[in-house]
Amino acid sequence: MINIYAPSGAAKKEREQFFDSELSYLLRASPTNVIVGGVFNCILNQKDSTGHFNYSRALDGLVHGIELRDMWQSDPPEKGYTHYSLMGATRIDRIYTTKEQSTKKVR
Repeated sequence: MINIYAPSGAAKKEREQFFDSELSYLLRASPTNVIVGGVFNCILNQKDSTGHFNYSRALDGLVHGIELRDMWQSDPPEKGYTHYSLMGATRIDRIYTTKEQSTKKVR
């Protein structure tokens, strides 16, 4: 289990470096039983924000590269924002698991 707190706000360069080097180092062996959760301070999909789309190319590449699954699910589907400001709301807190771990999730 890995708990992260990625650089926030205007620290885009530092956040990209964090995902490119530090988080990718922690996940380098691509274990099949991993849970990565915490404050990512960015989003990968526009639907996770009502305001500015603070996208991370490095995190997107990492998530897709080792096929991590976003574990947020609700029935019926809800937005589930975790950060609110005057500019809008976003879901910057997430939990990712590997494909193998995601099959063990119980609703």
